[in-house]
Amino acid sequence: KKIYPGDTKDAIEVFRLYEAQGEYFDISNPSNIVRDTITIGKTEVVQIGYYIGKECIGCKLCYSVCPQKCIDISSVPVTINQNHCLHCGRCAEICPKQCIKKRG
Repeated sequence: KKIYPGDTKDAIEVFRLYEAQGEYFDISNPSNIVRDTITIGKTEVVQIGYYIGKECIGCKLCYSVCPQKCIDISSVPVTINQNHCLHCGRCAEICPKQCIKKRG
């Protein structure tokens, strides 16, 4: 009220977000953390996190160190479920082919 005397609801209109991208985590179940992207406006979603390249040999070492077990090892190249990935980078550190890269 000291900054915006009178009708204080005008203070809400000082800041507006027209376009934005962010992330949220649902940690209510620590053994299955969920991560997802939220956007405001017509902004284009920028992919972040780790991805596995075509050089993958299917050794499954990445899966063995993943705290969320969010790497699908049923095909080669293996894939990372981005909605459960913590972006910790353990998979990239252990990959013998160094084909796991971080985007963003």
